[in-house]
Amino acid sequence: MALLRRASTVALITLGSRGLGFVRDAMVAALFGTGMVADASVAGLALPQLARRLLGEGALNAAILPALAREEEDGRARLAGAALLLFALAALAVSAALFVFMTPVVGVLAPGFDMEGPRGTGAVMVARFAIACVPLALVAGVLGAVTNAGGRYAAPAFGPVAGNLAVIALIIALMMAGGRGMAMDTALLWLAGAALAGALTQFALVALAVPAGALAVPRSDDLARALPMLGAALPSLFASALPQLRFLVAAAAASALTGGVAALFYATRLVELPLGLVGASAGAVLLPALAQNPAGKGARGGTQVGAHGVEAALALSLPAALGLAVLAEPIVAVLFQRGAFDAEATRLTATAMALIALTLPLQASEKVLAAIAFTQGLSRLVTRFGLLALGIGAVVGFSATPMLGIAGPALGVLASSLASLCGLALALGRRRLIVLDRPAWRRLRGLGGAALAMAGAIALARLALAGPLAGGGVRGAGALAVLVAGGVVVYGVAARLFGGIAFATLRAAFARR
Repeated sequence: MALLRRASTVALITLGSRGLGFVRDAMVAALFGTGMVADASVAGLALPQLARRLLGEGALNAAILPALAREEEDGRARLAGAALLLFALAALAVSAALFVFMTPVVGVLAPGFDMEGPRGTGAVMVARFAIACVPLALVAGVLGAVTNAGGRYAAPAFGPVAGNLAVIALIIALMMAGGRGMAMDTALLWLAGAALAGALTQFALVALAVPAGALAVPRSDDLARALPMLGAALPSLFASALPQLRFLVAAAAASALTGGVAALFYATRLVELPLGLVGASAGAVLLPALAQNPAGKGARGGTQVGAHGVEAALALSLPAALGLAVLAEPIVAVLFQRGAFDAEATRLTATAMALIALTLPLQASEKVLAAIAFTQGLSRLVTRFGLLALGIGAVVGFSATPMLGIAGPALGVLASSLASLCGLALALGRRRLIVLDRPAWRRLRGLGGAALAMAGAIALARLALAGPLAGGGVRGAGALAVLVAGGVVVYGVAARLFGGIAFATLRAAFARR
Protein backbone atom coordinates (compact mmCIF):
# COMPACT_ATOMS: atom_id res chain seq x y z
CA MET A 1 0.00 0.00 0.00
CA ALA A 2 1.57 3.28 -1.12
CA LEU A 3 0.32 5.28 1.86
CA LEU A 4 1.69 2.73 4.30
CA ARG A 5 5.07 2.73 2.56
CA ARG A 6 5.20 6.54 2.73
CA ALA A 7 4.20 6.56 6.40
CA SER A 8 6.86 3.96 7.17
CA THR A 9 9.53 5.90 5.30
CA VAL A 10 8.70 9.12 7.13
CA ALA A 11 8.56 7.20 10.44
CA LEU A 12 12.04 5.77 9.91
CA ILE A 13 13.45 9.19 9.02
CA THR A 14 11.76 10.70 12.07
CA LEU A 15 13.25 8.02 14.28
CA GLY A 16 16.65 8.72 12.74
CA SER A 17 16.23 12.37 13.65
CA ARG A 18 15.28 11.42 17.23
CA GLY A 19 18.39 9.25 17.42
CA LEU A 20 20.61 12.11 16.27
CA GLY A 21 18.87 14.36 18.77
CA PHE A 22 19.84 11.92 21.51
CA VAL A 23 23.49 12.01 20.33
CA ARG A 24 23.35 15.80 20.45
CA ASP A 25 21.92 15.79 23.99
CA ALA A 26 24.48 13.23 25.20
CA MET A 27 27.29 15.47 23.95
CA VAL A 28 25.87 18.50 25.76
CA ALA A 29 25.39 16.38 28.90
CA ALA A 30 29.04 15.33 28.81
CA LEU A 31 30.09 18.97 28.53
CA PHE A 32 27.84 20.57 31.14
CA GLY A 33 26.07 17.80 33.10
CA THR A 34 23.07 19.17 34.99
CA GLY A 35 24.81 22.39 36.04
CA MET A 36 23.85 26.01 35.52
CA VAL A 37 24.82 26.07 31.82
CA ALA A 38 22.62 23.07 31.11
CA ASP A 39 19.69 24.47 33.13
CA ALA A 40 19.90 27.88 31.44
CA SER A 41 20.26 26.46 27.93
CA VAL A 42 17.33 24.05 28.32
CA ALA A 43 15.05 26.82 29.61
CA GLY A 44 16.23 29.37 27.03
CA LEU A 45 15.95 26.99 24.08
CA ALA A 46 12.59 25.52 25.15
CA LEU A 47 10.44 27.52 22.71
CA PRO A 48 12.80 27.30 19.68
CA GLN A 49 13.20 23.55 20.26
CA LEU A 50 9.44 23.13 20.56
CA ALA A 51 8.92 24.95 17.25
CA ARG A 52 11.59 22.95 15.44
CA ARG A 53 10.34 19.60 16.73
CA LEU A 54 6.67 20.21 15.96
CA LEU A 55 6.94 21.93 12.63
CA GLY A 56 9.73 19.72 11.35
CA GLU A 57 7.55 16.63 11.82
CA GLY A 58 4.57 17.81 9.77
CA ALA A 59 2.34 19.37 12.43
CA LEU A 60 0.96 21.89 9.87
CA ASN A 61 -0.07 19.25 7.34
CA ALA A 62 -3.55 18.80 8.82
CA ALA A 63 -4.29 22.52 8.36
CA ILE A 64 -2.68 23.11 4.96
CA LEU A 65 -3.03 19.91 2.91
CA PRO A 66 -6.87 19.71 2.89
CA ALA A 67 -7.17 23.36 1.80
CA LEU A 68 -4.68 22.86 -1.04
CA ALA A 69 -6.38 19.63 -2.09
CA ARG A 70 -9.76 21.40 -2.39
CA GLU A 71 -8.30 24.21 -4.50
CA GLU A 72 -8.46 24.16 -8.30
CA GLU A 73 -5.09 23.45 -9.88
CA ASP A 74 -4.69 26.91 -11.43
CA GLY A 75 -5.08 28.63 -8.05
CA ARG A 76 -3.27 26.15 -5.83
CA ALA A 77 0.18 27.71 -6.16
CA ARG A 78 -1.17 31.18 -5.30
CA LEU A 79 -3.01 29.80 -2.27
CA ALA A 80 0.19 28.08 -1.12
CA GLY A 81 2.05 31.38 -1.55
CA ALA A 82 -0.63 33.16 0.48
CA ALA A 83 -0.36 30.60 3.27
CA LEU A 84 3.42 30.98 3.30
CA LEU A 85 3.14 34.77 3.56
CA LEU A 86 0.51 34.71 6.33
CA PHE A 87 2.30 32.12 8.45
CA ALA A 88 5.62 33.96 8.02
CA LEU A 89 4.08 37.28 9.12
CA ALA A 90 2.40 35.62 12.10
CA ALA A 91 5.67 33.96 13.12
CA LEU A 92 7.61 37.22 12.85
CA ALA A 93 5.02 39.04 14.95
CA VAL A 94 5.05 36.36 17.65
CA SER A 95 8.86 36.21 17.66
CA ALA A 96 9.17 39.99 17.94
CA ALA A 97 6.79 40.04 20.90
CA LEU A 98 8.67 37.20 22.57
CA PHE A 99 11.99 38.99 22.05
CA VAL A 100 10.69 42.14 23.73
CA PHE A 101 9.03 40.34 26.64
CA MET A 102 11.53 37.49 26.96
CA THR A 103 12.41 38.17 30.60
CA PRO A 104 8.85 37.64 31.91
CA VAL A 105 8.38 34.73 29.46
CA VAL A 106 11.44 32.95 30.90
CA GLY A 107 10.14 33.85 34.35
CA VAL A 108 6.98 31.87 33.54
CA LEU A 109 8.88 28.95 31.98
CA ALA A 110 11.35 28.77 34.90
CA PRO A 111 9.81 30.48 37.93
CA GLY A 112 12.41 28.91 40.19
CA PHE A 113 15.25 30.80 38.49
CA ASP A 114 16.56 33.98 40.06
CA MET A 115 16.04 36.32 37.09
CA GLU A 116 18.96 38.44 38.30
CA GLY A 117 21.19 35.41 38.78
CA PRO A 118 23.27 33.47 36.23
CA ARG A 119 20.59 30.90 35.37
CA GLY A 120 17.92 33.55 34.74
CA THR A 121 20.06 36.03 32.80
CA GLY A 122 21.69 33.21 30.84
CA ALA A 123 18.33 31.71 29.86
CA VAL A 124 17.03 35.10 28.67
CA MET A 125 20.18 35.71 26.60
CA VAL A 126 19.95 32.29 24.93
CA ALA A 127 16.23 32.66 24.27
CA ARG A 128 16.61 36.07 22.64
CA PHE A 129 19.50 34.92 20.47
CA ALA A 130 17.72 31.76 19.31
CA ILE A 131 14.20 33.17 18.88
CA ALA A 132 14.89 33.47 15.14
CA CYS A 133 14.47 29.68 15.07
CA VAL A 134 10.70 30.12 15.47
CA PRO A 135 9.93 31.90 12.16
CA LEU A 136 12.47 29.70 10.37
CA ALA A 137 10.76 26.58 11.69
CA LEU A 138 7.27 27.84 10.87
CA VAL A 139 8.17 28.79 7.29
CA ALA A 140 9.94 25.44 6.89
CA GLY A 141 6.78 23.73 8.17
CA VAL A 142 4.64 25.47 5.55
CA LEU A 143 7.13 24.64 2.80
CA GLY A 144 7.15 21.04 3.99
CA ALA A 145 3.36 20.86 3.76
CA VAL A 146 3.45 22.33 0.24
CA THR A 147 6.09 19.76 -0.71
CA ASN A 148 3.97 16.95 0.74
CA ALA A 149 1.01 18.23 -1.30
CA GLY A 150 3.19 17.72 -4.40
CA GLY A 151 3.71 14.07 -3.48
CA ARG A 152 7.19 14.42 -1.96
CA TYR A 153 7.44 13.08 1.57
CA ALA A 154 10.98 11.95 2.31
CA ALA A 155 12.80 15.21 1.52
CA PRO A 156 10.92 17.40 4.06
CA ALA A 157 11.27 14.66 6.68
CA PHE A 158 15.05 14.83 6.22
CA GLY A 159 15.01 18.48 7.36
CA PRO A 160 15.26 17.72 11.10
CA VAL A 161 17.96 15.12 10.37
CA ALA A 162 20.08 17.74 8.59
CA GLY A 163 19.36 20.26 11.34
CA ASN A 164 20.56 17.86 14.04
CA LEU A 165 23.72 17.11 12.06
CA ALA A 166 24.47 20.83 11.89
CA VAL A 167 23.95 21.18 15.64
CA ILE A 168 26.20 18.18 16.34
CA ALA A 169 28.93 19.68 14.13
CA LEU A 170 28.93 22.90 16.16
CA ILE A 171 28.90 21.04 19.46
CA ILE A 172 31.96 19.09 18.31
CA ALA A 173 33.59 22.42 17.54
CA LEU A 174 32.59 23.61 21.02
CA MET A 175 34.25 20.55 22.55
CA MET A 176 37.42 21.17 20.56
CA ALA A 177 37.39 24.81 21.70
CA GLY A 178 37.37 23.71 25.36
CA GLY A 179 33.69 24.19 26.12
CA ARG A 180 33.86 22.81 29.67
CA GLY A 181 36.29 25.54 30.69
CA MET A 182 34.48 28.43 28.98
CA ALA A 183 32.74 31.26 30.75
CA MET A 184 29.03 30.55 31.16
CA ASP A 185 27.86 33.29 28.76
CA THR A 186 30.29 32.18 26.05
CA ALA A 187 29.20 28.55 26.31
CA LEU A 188 25.54 29.56 26.19
CA LEU A 189 26.12 31.62 23.04
CA TRP A 190 27.75 28.60 21.41
CA LEU A 191 24.69 26.48 22.23
CA ALA A 192 22.29 29.17 20.98
CA GLY A 193 24.33 29.50 17.78
CA ALA A 194 24.18 25.72 17.29
CA ALA A 195 20.38 25.81 17.61
CA LEU A 196 20.17 28.63 15.07
CA ALA A 197 22.48 26.77 12.66
CA GLY A 198 20.23 23.73 12.94
CA ALA A 199 17.12 25.77 12.16
CA LEU A 200 18.79 27.41 9.15
CA THR A 201 19.96 24.05 7.80
CA GLN A 202 16.52 22.52 8.21
CA PHE A 203 14.89 25.49 6.49
CA ALA A 204 17.35 25.38 3.56
CA LEU A 205 16.88 21.65 2.94
CA VAL A 206 13.08 21.87 2.97
CA ALA A 207 13.10 24.97 0.75
CA LEU A 208 15.24 23.15 -1.84
CA ALA A 209 12.75 20.27 -1.90
CA VAL A 210 9.72 22.40 -2.90
CA PRO A 211 8.57 21.35 -6.39
CA ALA A 212 8.90 23.89 -9.19
CA GLY A 213 5.66 25.82 -9.68
CA ALA A 214 4.27 24.86 -6.25
CA LEU A 215 4.40 28.49 -5.05
CA ALA A 216 3.21 31.67 -6.74
CA VAL A 217 2.75 35.31 -5.76
CA PRO A 218 -0.69 35.57 -4.13
CA ARG A 219 -3.44 38.09 -4.85
CA SER A 220 -5.46 39.84 -2.15
CA ASP A 221 -8.35 37.36 -2.45
CA ASP A 222 -5.87 34.49 -2.03
CA LEU A 223 -4.79 35.96 1.31
CA ALA A 224 -8.40 36.05 2.47
CA ARG A 225 -8.91 32.41 1.47
CA ALA A 226 -5.71 31.39 3.26
CA LEU A 227 -6.70 32.98 6.58
CA PRO A 228 -8.75 29.95 7.78
CA MET A 229 -5.58 27.88 7.61
CA LEU A 230 -4.16 29.85 10.52
CA GLY A 231 -7.15 29.00 12.68
CA ALA A 232 -7.16 25.38 11.54
CA ALA A 233 -3.49 25.03 12.46
CA LEU A 234 -3.98 25.79 16.16
CA PRO A 235 -5.80 22.57 17.26
CA SER A 236 -3.43 20.25 15.40
CA LEU A 237 -0.40 22.15 16.68
CA PHE A 238 -1.73 21.93 20.24
CA ALA A 239 -2.38 18.18 20.00
CA SER A 240 1.07 17.56 18.55
CA ALA A 241 2.66 19.77 21.21
CA LEU A 242 1.03 18.11 24.24
CA PRO A 243 4.06 15.99 25.27
CA GLN A 244 6.36 19.03 24.94
CA LEU A 245 3.88 21.32 26.73
CA ARG A 246 3.74 18.84 29.59
CA PHE A 247 7.50 19.01 29.78
CA LEU A 248 7.40 22.82 29.86
CA VAL A 249 4.97 22.72 32.77
CA ALA A 250 7.05 20.08 34.56
CA ALA A 251 10.26 22.02 33.86
CA ALA A 252 8.69 25.11 35.43
CA ALA A 253 8.10 23.08 38.60
CA ALA A 254 11.61 21.59 38.41
CA SER A 255 13.25 25.00 38.03
CA ALA A 256 13.23 25.37 41.82
CA LEU A 257 15.75 22.48 41.99
CA THR A 258 19.40 22.92 41.09
CA GLY A 259 19.92 20.84 37.95
CA GLY A 260 16.24 19.92 37.87
CA VAL A 261 15.41 21.44 34.49
CA ALA A 262 18.34 19.72 32.74
CA ALA A 263 17.73 16.35 34.47
CA LEU A 264 14.06 16.39 33.50
CA PHE A 265 15.00 17.30 29.92
CA TYR A 266 17.45 14.39 29.57
CA ALA A 267 14.93 11.96 31.09
CA THR A 268 12.19 13.14 28.75
CA ARG A 269 14.41 12.80 25.68
CA LEU A 270 15.24 9.19 26.56
CA VAL A 271 11.54 8.36 26.94
CA GLU A 272 10.71 10.13 23.67
CA LEU A 273 12.79 7.66 21.65
CA PRO A 274 10.34 4.75 22.13
CA LEU A 275 7.40 7.19 22.15
CA GLY A 276 8.46 8.28 18.66
CA LEU A 277 8.50 4.65 17.56
CA VAL A 278 5.06 4.03 19.07
CA GLY A 279 3.58 7.15 17.52
CA ALA A 280 5.06 6.40 14.11
CA SER A 281 3.94 2.76 14.21
CA ALA A 282 0.44 3.61 15.36
CA GLY A 283 0.25 6.23 12.65
CA ALA A 284 1.30 3.73 10.01
CA VAL A 285 -1.55 1.46 11.15
CA LEU A 286 -4.17 4.17 11.52
CA LEU A 287 -3.60 6.44 8.54
CA PRO A 288 -4.59 4.00 5.78
CA ALA A 289 -7.52 2.57 7.75
CA LEU A 290 -8.93 5.94 8.76
CA ALA A 291 -8.60 7.12 5.18
CA GLN A 292 -10.83 4.20 4.18
CA ASN A 293 -13.44 5.10 6.85
CA PRO A 294 -13.63 8.91 6.59
CA ALA A 295 -17.26 9.24 7.52
CA GLY A 296 -17.71 6.26 9.78
CA LYS A 297 -19.02 7.96 12.91
CA GLY A 298 -20.03 5.10 15.13
CA ALA A 299 -19.63 2.56 12.34
CA ARG A 300 -18.21 -0.83 13.20
CA GLY A 301 -15.31 -0.33 10.78
CA GLY A 302 -14.29 2.90 12.45
CA THR A 303 -14.46 1.44 15.97
CA GLN A 304 -12.38 -1.55 14.90
CA VAL A 305 -9.76 0.77 13.46
CA GLY A 306 -9.54 2.62 16.77
CA ALA A 307 -9.38 -0.60 18.79
CA HIS A 308 -6.60 -1.98 16.60
CA GLY A 309 -4.72 1.30 16.87
CA VAL A 310 -4.88 1.17 20.68
CA GLU A 311 -3.69 -2.44 20.66
CA ALA A 312 -0.79 -1.62 18.36
CA ALA A 313 0.23 1.31 20.54
CA LEU A 314 0.04 -0.67 23.79
CA ALA A 315 1.82 -3.70 22.34
CA LEU A 316 4.90 -1.51 21.88
CA SER A 317 4.56 0.98 24.72
CA LEU A 318 3.78 -1.33 27.66
CA PRO A 319 7.07 -3.26 27.54
CA ALA A 320 9.00 -0.08 26.71
CA ALA A 321 7.50 1.72 29.73
CA LEU A 322 8.24 -1.03 32.25
CA GLY A 323 11.66 -1.73 30.75
CA LEU A 324 12.70 1.92 30.97
CA ALA A 325 11.36 2.21 34.51
CA VAL A 326 13.19 -0.90 35.77
CA LEU A 327 16.44 -0.07 33.96
CA ALA A 328 16.35 3.71 34.39
CA GLU A 329 19.55 4.05 36.40
CA PRO A 330 21.78 1.74 34.30
CA ILE A 331 20.43 3.26 31.08
CA VAL A 332 21.22 6.80 32.21
CA ALA A 333 24.61 5.76 33.61
CA VAL A 334 25.69 3.93 30.45
CA LEU A 335 24.42 6.52 28.00
CA PHE A 336 25.16 9.77 29.84
CA GLN A 337 27.55 9.36 32.80
CA ARG A 338 30.80 10.81 31.50
CA GLY A 339 32.54 14.16 31.62
CA ALA A 340 30.56 16.68 33.65
CA PHE A 341 27.59 14.30 33.98
CA ASP A 342 28.36 12.78 37.39
CA ALA A 343 26.68 10.25 39.69
CA GLU A 344 24.34 12.87 41.18
CA ALA A 345 23.20 13.89 37.71
CA THR A 346 22.56 10.21 36.96
CA ARG A 347 20.47 9.84 40.13
CA LEU A 348 18.36 12.91 39.34
CA THR A 349 17.80 11.93 35.71
CA ALA A 350 17.05 8.27 36.48
CA THR A 351 14.48 9.20 39.15
CA ALA A 352 12.62 11.42 36.71
CA MET A 353 12.95 8.88 33.89
CA ALA A 354 11.52 5.98 35.92
CA LEU A 355 8.29 7.91 36.48
CA ILE A 356 8.04 9.59 33.08
CA ALA A 357 8.53 6.19 31.40
CA LEU A 358 5.21 5.08 32.90
CA THR A 359 3.47 7.72 30.79
CA LEU A 360 4.42 5.87 27.57
CA PRO A 361 1.28 3.68 27.33
CA LEU A 362 -0.87 6.68 28.27
CA GLN A 363 0.64 9.04 25.69
CA ALA A 364 0.74 6.37 22.99
CA SER A 365 -2.96 5.56 23.45
CA GLU A 366 -3.72 9.28 23.61
CA LYS A 367 -2.11 9.75 20.18
CA VAL A 368 -4.43 7.12 18.73
CA LEU A 369 -7.56 8.59 20.32
CA ALA A 370 -6.59 12.11 19.24
CA ALA A 371 -6.18 10.91 15.65
CA ILE A 372 -9.69 9.41 15.78
CA ALA A 373 -11.12 12.62 17.24
CA PHE A 374 -9.54 14.76 14.52
CA THR A 375 -10.88 12.55 11.72
CA GLN A 376 -14.37 12.94 13.20
CA GLY A 377 -14.15 16.74 13.46
CA LEU A 378 -13.76 16.72 17.25
CA SER A 379 -10.62 18.83 17.50
CA ARG A 380 -12.17 21.00 20.23
CA LEU A 381 -12.54 17.88 22.34
CA VAL A 382 -8.81 17.23 22.13
CA THR A 383 -8.04 20.85 22.98
CA ARG A 384 -10.44 20.94 25.93
CA PHE A 385 -9.13 17.81 27.61
CA GLY A 386 -5.54 18.76 26.80
CA LEU A 387 -5.86 22.12 28.54
CA LEU A 388 -7.59 20.55 31.54
CA ALA A 389 -4.85 17.92 31.77
CA LEU A 390 -2.11 20.55 31.63
CA GLY A 391 -3.71 22.31 34.58
CA ILE A 392 -3.90 19.06 36.55
CA GLY A 393 -0.25 18.37 35.76
CA ALA A 394 0.75 21.83 36.95
CA VAL A 395 -1.10 21.46 40.26
CA VAL A 396 0.40 18.01 40.93
CA GLY A 397 3.91 18.99 39.80
CA PHE A 398 4.19 22.24 41.77
CA SER A 399 2.55 20.72 44.86
CA ALA A 400 4.72 17.60 44.94
CA THR A 401 8.12 19.13 44.13
CA PRO A 402 8.83 20.61 47.60
CA MET A 403 8.24 17.18 49.18
CA LEU A 404 9.48 14.77 46.50
CA GLY A 405 12.15 16.74 44.63
CA ILE A 406 12.59 15.79 40.97
CA ALA A 407 9.93 13.09 41.32
CA GLY A 408 7.31 15.84 41.78
CA PRO A 409 7.44 17.29 38.23
CA ALA A 410 7.61 13.76 36.80
CA LEU A 411 4.44 12.84 38.71
CA GLY A 412 2.83 15.95 37.21
CA VAL A 413 3.57 14.63 33.72
CA LEU A 414 2.07 11.26 34.69
CA ALA A 415 -1.08 12.85 36.14
CA SER A 416 -1.52 15.09 33.08
CA SER A 417 -1.16 12.17 30.64
CA LEU A 418 -3.63 10.04 32.60
CA ALA A 419 -6.22 12.83 32.84
CA SER A 420 -6.10 13.58 29.11
CA LEU A 421 -6.35 9.90 28.13
CA CYS A 422 -9.29 9.25 30.47
CA GLY A 423 -11.17 12.29 29.18
CA LEU A 424 -10.69 11.35 25.53
CA ALA A 425 -11.52 7.69 26.13
CA LEU A 426 -14.76 8.50 27.94
CA ALA A 427 -15.84 11.08 25.36
CA LEU A 428 -15.11 8.86 22.36
CA GLY A 429 -16.59 5.83 24.10
CA ARG A 430 -19.88 7.65 24.70
CA ARG A 431 -20.00 8.43 20.98
CA ARG A 432 -19.22 4.77 20.14
CA LEU A 433 -16.12 5.90 18.22
CA ILE A 434 -13.85 3.58 20.19
CA VAL A 435 -15.12 0.19 21.34
CA LEU A 436 -13.01 -2.66 22.65
CA ASP A 437 -14.75 -6.04 22.38
CA ARG A 438 -14.06 -9.05 24.60
CA PRO A 439 -11.29 -10.52 22.40
CA ALA A 440 -9.56 -7.11 22.41
CA TRP A 441 -9.72 -6.90 26.21
CA ARG A 442 -8.40 -10.46 26.42
CA ARG A 443 -5.44 -9.58 24.19
CA LEU A 444 -4.74 -6.42 26.19
CA ARG A 445 -4.71 -8.44 29.43
CA GLY A 446 -2.25 -10.78 27.76
CA LEU A 447 -0.02 -7.89 26.73
CA GLY A 448 -0.14 -6.48 30.27
CA GLY A 449 0.77 -9.84 31.79
CA ALA A 450 3.61 -10.28 29.31
CA ALA A 451 4.99 -6.82 30.09
CA LEU A 452 4.92 -7.56 33.83
CA ALA A 453 6.67 -10.88 33.27
CA MET A 454 9.33 -9.12 31.22
CA ALA A 455 9.80 -6.46 33.92
CA GLY A 456 10.27 -9.12 36.58
CA ALA A 457 12.75 -11.05 34.44
CA ILE A 458 14.95 -8.05 33.66
CA ALA A 459 14.80 -6.86 37.29
CA LEU A 460 16.26 -10.22 38.38
CA ALA A 461 18.76 -10.22 35.53
CA ARG A 462 19.84 -6.70 36.49
CA LEU A 463 20.85 -7.98 39.92
CA ALA A 464 22.95 -10.71 38.30
CA LEU A 465 24.66 -8.17 36.02
CA ALA A 466 25.13 -5.50 38.70
CA GLY A 467 28.92 -5.66 38.46
CA PRO A 468 29.30 -5.01 34.71
CA LEU A 469 26.56 -2.36 34.82
CA ALA A 470 28.30 -0.51 37.65
CA GLY A 471 31.58 -0.60 35.76
CA GLY A 472 30.12 1.31 32.81
CA GLY A 473 32.04 1.62 29.56
CA VAL A 474 31.94 -1.20 27.02
CA ARG A 475 31.15 -3.83 29.66
CA GLY A 476 28.25 -1.78 30.97
CA ALA A 477 26.88 -1.19 27.47
CA GLY A 478 27.19 -4.90 26.71
CA ALA A 479 25.35 -5.86 29.89
CA LEU A 480 22.61 -3.35 29.11
CA ALA A 481 22.28 -4.76 25.58
CA VAL A 482 21.93 -8.27 27.03
CA LEU A 483 19.16 -7.07 29.36
CA VAL A 484 17.30 -5.35 26.53
CA ALA A 485 17.59 -8.34 24.20
CA GLY A 486 16.52 -10.71 26.96
CA GLY A 487 13.56 -8.52 27.77
CA VAL A 488 12.44 -8.55 24.13
CA VAL A 489 12.60 -12.36 24.03
CA VAL A 490 10.74 -12.78 27.32
CA TYR A 491 8.05 -10.33 26.27
CA GLY A 492 7.52 -12.00 22.89
CA VAL A 493 7.26 -15.49 24.36
CA ALA A 494 5.04 -14.36 27.24
CA ALA A 495 2.77 -12.37 24.95
CA ARG A 496 2.30 -15.46 22.79
CA LEU A 497 1.61 -17.70 25.81
CA PHE A 498 -0.79 -15.20 27.40
CA GLY A 499 -2.69 -14.61 24.17
CA GLY A 500 -1.59 -11.01 23.71
CA ILE A 501 -0.05 -11.47 20.27
CA ALA A 502 -1.24 -13.73 17.47
CA PHE A 503 1.78 -14.35 15.24
CA ALA A 504 -0.45 -15.56 12.39
CA THR A 505 -2.06 -12.11 12.34
CA LEU A 506 1.35 -10.44 12.29
CA ARG A 507 2.51 -12.63 9.39
CA ALA A 508 -0.67 -11.82 7.47
CA ALA A 509 -0.15 -8.08 8.07
CA PHE A 510 3.41 -8.20 6.74
CA ALA A 511 2.28 -10.28 3.75
CA ARG A 512 -0.38 -7.69 2.86
CA ARG A 513 2.24 -5.00 3.11
